[in-house]
Amino acid sequence: MQTSRRTLIGALGGAMAGSLTQTVRAQEWPDKPIRMIVPYPAGGGADSWARIVSSRLEKLLGQPIVLDYRPGASTTIGNEAGARAAPDGYTVLLYDSSGFAYVPNMRKVGYEPIKAFVPLAHLGAIPFVFVAHPRVPAVNMAELVAYARANPGKLNCASAGVGSPHHLIAELFKARARVSMNHVPYKGAAQYVADLLGGQVDLAVSTIGPAAQHIQSGKLKALGVSTLERSSALPEVPSIAEQGFPGFDEKPWNCFVAPTGLPPLPLERLRAAFRTALADPDALAALRKAGIEGTGSIPLEQVSQAMADDLAKWGEVIRRANITLEG
Repeated sequence: MQTSRRTLIGALGGAMAGSLTQTVRAQEWPDKPIRMIVPYPAGGGADSWARIVSSRLEKLLGQPIVLDYRPGASTTIGNEAGARAAPDGYTVLLYDSSGFAYVPNMRKVGYEPIKAFVPLAHLGAIPFVFVAHPRVPAVNMAELVAYARANPGKLNCASAGVGSPHHLIAELFKARARVSMNHVPYKGAAQYVADLLGGQVDLAVSTIGPAAQHIQSGKLKALGVSTLERSSALPEVPSIAEQGFPGFDEKPWNCFVAPTGLPPLPLERLRAAFRTALADPDALAALRKAGIEGTGSIPLEQVSQAMADDLAKWGEVIRRANITLEG
């Protein structure tokens, strides 16, 4: 009897000690660097956004934020890495419309686009801009359409990859304008901007950040932005909607997520840190300059539903336009 009592007391003591250790560890979170997966190469718009936000997070959380670039397969390599990561608060993912709305409608992906992740913050919407090499005889979208119709299949249009927002916006515009252009996919903005500057391709659908300095220097021509209203980063560039295509309003959006199953403490601390970082006026100004607008315009509790709505919306668009990842 005495032995059983001692055994029971020892077991209870061990359980209490284990529980206490877990509690202490939880209260110490984070006690090591946090990884931020970026499913694009370094040097592009996504890299800029991640750096702007991570620099604020480091100060708020007291740990380094290590950027882990996982480009390729229209963001699905990085997204799959994020979905497979341990849900312990030490991995976050920069997640965009390619991952939760576009690619899952074009082929099977190795993650559940909505269920695999828990939202941490809405980063913002991304106006895109059609940019052309100076040799292209067009200074606006109307002239681009006229030239493309007179020279079907002659223009080469670059994007950040098959199934990327860049690609789909170009395809939607081509269908709307009834023009033919060749799609040239790259693995990220740094690569297609370099080739566009060098004249290897004629034009690109680009996020504003990587193209802005070259537009301002005159090395590239900005023909039109993809949002209904002009972008605050390029206020002098008219929207496509202004140029004979009313209602054209394509602005993919990004958010930060973590693998589903995150414990309450790191979840709430991460959300609080992102909320504070994205409310910083300097961060907001830097993000706008880098091509992100409307930060926080989707409330956190509505992010998952907004993903699901976009998944359904783009499913219809992609099926109707017969866009596939083999294209």
